Amino acid sequence: MNLFKKILKKYPNEIKPHISELSKMLGVILKDQFPDIKVQVSQLISELAKDMKNEIGIYAKQIIESLCINMKHQHNKIRKISTISLVDLLLCNEAGNFIDECIPSFTIISNDKNKDTRKIFLTKIAELLEKLNSIYLKKYEGKLFVLLLSGISDDDEDNQKLTKKLIEEVGENIHKLETELNKKE
Repeated sequence: MNLFKKILKKYPNEIKPHISELSKMLGVILKDQFPDIKVQVSQLISELAKDMKNEIGIYAKQIIESLCINMKHQHNKIRKISTISLVDLLLCNEAGNFIDECIPSFTIISNDKNKDTRKIFLTKIAELLEKLNSIYLKKYEGKLFVLLLSGISDDDEDNQKLTKKLIEEVGENIHKLETELNKKE
């Protein structure tokens, strides 16, 4: 896996024409039975989502499906990194088309038994609401905001406080975006 990361870092332009095949391969590798492989591949996906934001999103379906499956994994570490990677990937161009497929997994992870997993989920959903392309934001804002609101009734008091803070921040950012969009019209 380390060799693969080095190749991707050193030769990103050579990889871009093969991003479709790479996405399919990563989607399959995410189904590996070994937890460490799932973690490493998820971390790689987050890196790719940042480095190849304009290229990978349209081909992300298989990766997204595998990450959604991994969000239900028995190991907490895998649920956390899968949540992080999934949101990072959804923020890529064209990947917002796949948000509907993620909502059931988001709903499950919002009720995760581990408070730290729920905290990561809340933070990443807020990030999705703040950074999502306006086209997808209009379409999915309601569903995503309801998921964020679930943190208000979290069992952990710190997660409740975090949710209130995130709601305020997201609300301010969405208001700014709407104001900017109205000025353009």
